[in-house]
Amino acid sequence: MKELDNIKIAELMILLNEDTVLKRFYPLIPICDKLTNRLLALNITDKYMYFERMENSTVELSKELCVEIEFLKLLEALLHMYDFKSRKLGEIESANRELIQALNEEKIKTSKDYLFLCMKHSIPTILNKYRAEEKDIIKLFHLCDLMRLPGVKDVRADLYYSCNYKSLQDFSIQNYTKMQEQIARYIKDNKIQKSVPFAKELATQIAVSKVLPHISFGCA
Repeated sequence: MKELDNIKIAELMILLNEDTVLKRFYPLIPICDKLTNRLLALNITDKYMYFERMENSTVELSKELCVEIEFLKLLEALLHMYDFKSRKLGEIESANRELIQALNEEKIKTSKDYLFLCMKHSIPTILNKYRAEEKDIIKLFHLCDLMRLPGVKDVRADLYYSCNYKSLQDFSIQNYTKMQEQIARYIKDNKIQKSVPFAKELATQIAVSKVLPHISFGCA
């Protein structure tokens, strides 16, 4: 699942601060620079390489890094928090139902299936195969992309999409305060029954959007 959830070790500092991480991970913050530099010195450059070294020998890695095992396990838990979670397309109520039915008939049943389909093929190719509206194909792709963010399911993804935050790439350049204001204004103006995300929720999602791979149609 590297194409969807890998994280570069050099970007750990983006995740590790009090505005963007759960309190249980705060002990990693003071040692972030030291840990990052030592991991890179061992040529452990991404999340999956780290998991492999942890699986091979946590004790040996602890010695090589001169970092206690409890911190390494904490880092492992942090990185696993952002593992890709595939969703059933049938549960995405804000997407076009006819498109989802057509995809299901072709065994494209989850967000993982659909994202890989879109990454492999261009929009015209998918249009030709599924005979759907371009806007519906694009919206479903963006909803699935947004659901890679922690805590984001259909309702929240649709809210972000409606506010013109349509991808992780869009998220990665935002300011959470301005986002919160714009989302609150959208909810009020449109009189919809949805909650405004908390500031830390948005700050965390922006940070994660910076470190997860950015994807697009035909990028595989």
